[in-house]
Amino acid sequence: MTWLWKAAAAMSISTNIVIVSYILYQLWTSKHETEEIEEPVARVLMFPDGGYQCNYWTAGNCPYEHCTLLHHKTNKTRLKELLERAEKSIDVCMFVLSCAVLLDALIEAHRKGVQVRIVCDNMKISGSAYKITEAGLDVRVDISPSTMHHKFMIIDNEVLLTGSYNWTASGAAYNRENVFITDEKYVVDQFNGEFEKLWIKFEGSSEIRYEPLTSCEVIRNRFVHRSHDKS
Repeated sequence: MTWLWKAAAAMSISTNIVIVSYILYQLWTSKHETEEIEEPVARVLMFPDGGYQCNYWTAGNCPYEHCTLLHHKTNKTRLKELLERAEKSIDVCMFVLSCAVLLDALIEAHRKGVQVRIVCDNMKISGSAYKITEAGLDVRVDISPSTMHHKFMIIDNEVLLTGSYNWTASGAAYNRENVFITDEKYVVDQFNGEFEKLWIKFEGSSEIRYEPLTSCEVIRNRFVHRSHDKS
């Protein structure tokens, strides 16, 4: 009978091990199911949008039956939404900066207390200079003979947007462009470093040209007005 007792004892130990293992597994699973798992940001926006988004549709209702503008969300609008999510800071380093929709989003972020800093090229800032400086945004320009050809933005020092797209309305509507979005720390840190380097380098640079410039956004507004009048 001794072997039966030993067998029973062994089975009891094995059963206890299985039960304990199961309990530990359930506790581990329960703990990790309640934790929020933050997935890394990695996204690409491709242009062109194929036209301009209808402002009436964006507001909720377009009264024009034959409206020729876009009645769906565009990638330019997605960029605007990313700007609206900023909580602490927005650093923009952009060669061409003339899209009224994105400029208005920067100004609104500034009004909400988000720190907005802009580095741009003095040859390409004229059409937007008055608007952004009057709104109180911090702007520094590259007045050197070289071209400040960067096109990137950093939100809250954590999310990077970079690519070929200059901030123009016509570029988003009709050009073949791209914007890559990432929160990969190593990559973001490289661009943070470059922005800070340029911000320090161009300290005190306020030579912004104010020559009259026909804005793409003005052309768009006229087009919208005409197309709605014809519908």
